[in-house]
Amino acid sequence: MFTQKAQAFPNRRATDQHTLVEMQLAALAYQNLPAMLGVNIAATLGVAFLLYADGVSYLPVWLALVFVLSGLRLLCWFFFQRYCANESREQAKVGGWVLLYTLGLHSAALIWVAMVFITFQLATSEAKFTVIVIISALAGGATGITAPLKYAGRIYITILLLFTSVIIYWVASEHWVFSVLGLVFWVAMIISHRNNHYVLLKSLTLQMENKQLINNLQHLNAELELRVQQRTSALERIAHNDALTGLPNRLGLIDWMEKKLHADNPQEAAILFLDLDRFKQINDALGHEVGDQVLRMIAYRFNEVCPDDAILARWGGDEFLLVTAQADNTRERAETLARQLIDAAIAPLCIRDESLGVGLSVGMAYFPTDAINFQDIIHAADLTVAEVKRSGRGNSLIYNDIYAETQKRRFDLGRALSDAIKQNELTLAYQPIVNALTNEVETLEVLSRWHHPSLGVIDPCEFIYLAEETDRIVALGDWVLYQSCSKAREWRRQDSAIKLAINVSIKQLLAQNFSGRVISILQETAFPPDALILEVTESLFGEAHLDTTLVTVTQLRSFGVEVYIDDFGTGYSSLSRLHEFPVTGIKIDRSFTAQLDKQGLVIIESAMLIAQKMGLKVVVEGVESAAQFDKLLKLGIVSMQGYYLGRPSPVPAIRSSKQ
Repeated sequence: MFTQKAQAFPNRRATDQHTLVEMQLAALAYQNLPAMLGVNIAATLGVAFLLYADGVSYLPVWLALVFVLSGLRLLCWFFFQRYCANESREQAKVGGWVLLYTLGLHSAALIWVAMVFITFQLATSEAKFTVIVIISALAGGATGITAPLKYAGRIYITILLLFTSVIIYWVASEHWVFSVLGLVFWVAMIISHRNNHYVLLKSLTLQMENKQLINNLQHLNAELELRVQQRTSALERIAHNDALTGLPNRLGLIDWMEKKLHADNPQEAAILFLDLDRFKQINDALGHEVGDQVLRMIAYRFNEVCPDDAILARWGGDEFLLVTAQADNTRERAETLARQLIDAAIAPLCIRDESLGVGLSVGMAYFPTDAINFQDIIHAADLTVAEVKRSGRGNSLIYNDIYAETQKRRFDLGRALSDAIKQNELTLAYQPIVNALTNEVETLEVLSRWHHPSLGVIDPCEFIYLAEETDRIVALGDWVLYQSCSKAREWRRQDSAIKLAINVSIKQLLAQNFSGRVISILQETAFPPDALILEVTESLFGEAHLDTTLVTVTQLRSFGVEVYIDDFGTGYSSLSRLHEFPVTGIKIDRSFTAQLDKQGLVIIESAMLIAQKMGLKVVVEGVESAAQFDKLLKLGIVSMQGYYLGRPSPVPAIRSSKQ
């Protein structure tokens, strides 16, 4: 709502945008002044009519003040218009005009407050209520009509409402409700005035900016074109670079490969797929912020190793790709680079005063020997690094067609495993855990076996690993538990003291309502909970899921189910967590049994001592000879398991094979 007067500053030479905005705000305030005075006079006449009837003696004086002040303010308005029309005016004088406007505005408010004082002392209720309505209307109108002046308008509203509320309470406390309403109305009007002023100020500022843009359009064309070019370049950089590490991303990598590796007679180039080891543990345990720091530091180290004629890119997550340019000595360079990258990755990282360690697996493929398509050659390197991961991590391998066949087999097995579980194609085998003192079988460990109709016998390590990766481990675990408990009812008639030991994955423990499903299966199969042992590895103590696993284990123990720590001593620092979990036993890993002549005996002895102090049962795995059996027995180990004592069999051995 800007009139010509509000914008009437022709041939403006000012360079200070803030001053120009202030001048326009002053012009708007004076533009609204005649309307404000008209409303004021009308309200004055209305109040005068009522007070005259009440015979208020101060009325003539008050009227005189109103009309004199209104006349002076109208004169100010008139001279301000002439000031606006004067091209030689000084912009600094606008502050004086605002001061005159403010003095007149606040004087008018004080006159009305005086009228409130007079009315509530001398007039009738009708006059009192009329004055209150007029004061409220003036304050409400001021939120818009005085919006150009930030503080003057708010002070005007404050004088009208806040002073009036105080006077009413002071002079006529029986009308305290009006005082309270006045205060509430004052707060609302101040907020409304603030919002109106902000919108008006922003509108004027935007209008000024738009005018400047229009006036300078011809001079800005070249600059705008430059900005477009810069933004296009910036967008291209964003599209082709990773935001976290600053390295090229997938698009940037493919773009580089298209420029560098497409030649009429291409030489060999190496593609190194880099996959960090143990990064997920850091990310889960210490949080994504630390994980991001690790990635940035690792990216910097890799970049230091990367040759000038190669490219290092972040492929995603904790995966990187390094592609060398075409050269005659590509394979030699690639193998050297792989070792340098692995060394760079395993060097300790110091973050938040902690020393962190990651590893690196590297899969290498060669262009165009292994594939001529960029996506295919990257996939070949990816398959290779997956093979490194499966074979122990922390190493490098060169692509072989066998890896593609292995991947296809894994894909086929993954699909077949789901059907095998549903169609009962799997079978069970039982390996005894024997009491070395009595040669009696204490427990039967349940092991799953798979003989596929067309693929043949599938190694348990292969399909259980697949089940873990494809999240079919939960269904597989439920099937093993149900089948073994169902069949156990038959042979437990021969020896009711024998227990079942079943391996449980950490993913099963983390699955929703795992303990509830275990109890449901035990009830359905009528198998006693105290005859069931669930074996879980030390990953149980992982920081990322510590609370969840603790709740699950506690629930299982409350039902009577025993929980053993399997492969004890090979994973997390379990001794620091062992006392927090209500587990009932540990199974010492077979790797320590195999080293009884070295450090294995010391480790087993130490673990047994700690377990006994904590009241835990101890089982030693991997007993393969009489010599091992005798050494462990002398050490005080009672429960043992291994081929010397009994191999896995489809028919459960109720008695030990060692006689």
